[in-house]
Amino acid sequence: MNETFERVRALMAKEFQLDPDRITPDTPLADLGVDSLAALEFLFVLENEFAVRLDADVDLRGGAVRHVVDVVESAFARDAVADPTGA
Repeated sequence: MNETFERVRALMAKEFQLDPDRITPDTPLADLGVDSLAALEFLFVLENEFAVRLDADVDLRGGAVRHVVDVVESAFARDAVADPTGA
């Protein structure tokens, strides 16, 4: 998919003790054993790893790995618009 996906996959493999080969963009989080509490906690991991602020209303429940990547990339785009100088 892209670099963001690769980083998310590596984080998920580490945090949830999964074989990275099981993690594809279309894999539902539920199929990986990620419940709603784990998904919520993973948002904080994403914020720390990617140095972004995620929207408070982000809900990963019922989503796929692709949704996690989209959330991170949306935060990148929002941050770039908020500070186009990158400062």
